[in-house]
Amino acid sequence: MASDEFRRELQREAREWQTSELISAEQYQRLAEQYEFATIETAARDRFIMILLGLGSILIGIGAITFVAANWQALSQTVKAGLLFIAMLVCDLSGFGLMNRVGPSDRWRRLGQALLLLGALLLGANLALMGQIVHTSSTRYELCATWAIGVLAMAYGLRLPFLGMLALLILGIGYWSALWDMVWLQNSLLGVWTLQMMPLLAAVLFIPLAYRCQSPLLFALSAIAVNSSLMILILDVGRSLPYWLDALVLILPFALLWAYDDTLWPWLARQRRRLPWPLTNSRPDATPAFATPARVDDTEPPFQPVARGLMLLSLSLIYWVLSFRDAWLTSASRTLLESPLRWHNSGLVMLTLGLLAGWTVGAWVYLGWRQRRPWRLDALSNIILGFLGITAGLFWLTFATGPLPIFATTVMNILLAVLSLGMMREGLGSGTRAPFWWGLVMLTLQILSRVLEYETGLLVKSLVFVVCGIGFIVVGLWFEHYVRTLRVDTP
Repeated sequence: MASDEFRRELQREAREWQTSELISAEQYQRLAEQYEFATIETAARDRFIMILLGLGSILIGIGAITFVAANWQALSQTVKAGLLFIAMLVCDLSGFGLMNRVGPSDRWRRLGQALLLLGALLLGANLALMGQIVHTSSTRYELCATWAIGVLAMAYGLRLPFLGMLALLILGIGYWSALWDMVWLQNSLLGVWTLQMMPLLAAVLFIPLAYRCQSPLLFALSAIAVNSSLMILILDVGRSLPYWLDALVLILPFALLWAYDDTLWPWLARQRRRLPWPLTNSRPDATPAFATPARVDDTEPPFQPVARGLMLLSLSLIYWVLSFRDAWLTSASRTLLESPLRWHNSGLVMLTLGLLAGWTVGAWVYLGWRQRRPWRLDALSNIILGFLGITAGLFWLTFATGPLPIFATTVMNILLAVLSLGMMREGLGSGTRAPFWWGLVMLTLQILSRVLEYETGLLVKSLVFVVCGIGFIVVGLWFEHYVRTLRVDTP
């Protein structure tokens, strides 16, 4: 479905075309049916109503969970469990019924989604109460993991992306809490082994759901979950690896995101035909943001631009953090995590890292085979590979020789400046705002950070702030004018 802004503009233009007799009334009617002009005015209102219903459901769910945790001695445990179970059952059944209600408006469907969200929250309250009744010694991680599995099953059955996001949020809360009380997970079913394999588990559980729900946002959140848990493993286990291998695994999450390709999953080829495309283009003929040149069949995987956008976003943030001198004085000793996570069986960690590393290498090899020509990476992938190689080499040199704050920060600042300018160039070339504005923001942030980090007078700092502000406004206004002109000139 096209955006509301595009449909509103198309409706206005179509009316003018019909008035000017450029199109007939029948052609206008076909456009109105294809792009659903009748629902444009109610779309914003329906979204606002859905936000209200969602917030209300969350508040009710939090109230129910708080009610469970309260000391309600007046009711027996059987009555408590029965009330919460009946409330959950009523919410789920009524929500499912409203979701399948057929009518000209989707108001009932939105109400059904809100009830299903409330039912998912009540599931957590029921699980917490059951734990109190049977006096189990389960940790918060086990509760959250069980709760997330239940919500995830609902998301798969109903194809609702917001339930998948809720399951991911619940699992994330449990995961990060488990890192602090891992000693209690040694002998549990959902114990340390799930934390050691969390990148694989998150990928298997949530990425197929993103394709099933056709949700780029859910895919982006799943990719963040996979790579953040992968980085935890790398930071903890990497300290026991040889220097060169530690430096390579540190760039593994970035290499994995850039090389991600949907066609490596055979069964996704069938899902791909059902996905709306383009997902990120503002013009039909524009190159997707952060994407490589088109394939032979002039198609792009639906979620590859999302993965590459996340990669450039995270890489630029890492470069900015490492552009500070103090960051290298800390990281050179390989003590980014002050205390080890005490993995019970590091073999699972090495297996997880090995599988993801093998997948990444295979994906990069596949990048050169996507076009009908001898194996060769495209220009943009070669540039990214060069960035990652320089980064890994700098890590290895720092680990092997000790802190090199002046040399390392100089290299990081150069890489960040080139990457920022490259994203701005990509935005200009494709006429898309996201890469251009992010590159401009990071370039401005880099300049201001260097001024604030080093000893400079207040007069110099004030002058730099004023110049950066004026430059930011001028360049931004010029780009917006350029994009509008480009769209008008494009047939």
